Amino acid sequence: MKQVDLSITDIFSADNLKLDRFVKEKERLLITKVSRPQAFQLERNGEFPLRRRISNRSVAWLLSELLEWVNSRSTVISETEKGALQ
Repeated sequence: MKQVDLSITDIFSADNLKLDRFVKEKERLLITKVSRPQAFQLERNGEFPLRRRISNRSVAWLLSELLEWVNSRSTVISETEKGALQ
């Protein structure tokens, strides 16, 4: 990953920086609220961010991709739909 010296970075050029990190399973569950089997099924169907192998026995997801996925699922439930759910 490219090292960035933020002490000399112009505040206006900071918009061009893309800071990201890996998220392991426990945190992925907290972010997405999707169970492990369901996440793997969605991933197989191309409907969930892909895992990345970070070592021989470890996988992780990019935080930005998980947040993008969560935001794409945001829906507003209308009053009519709320009544139907109750």
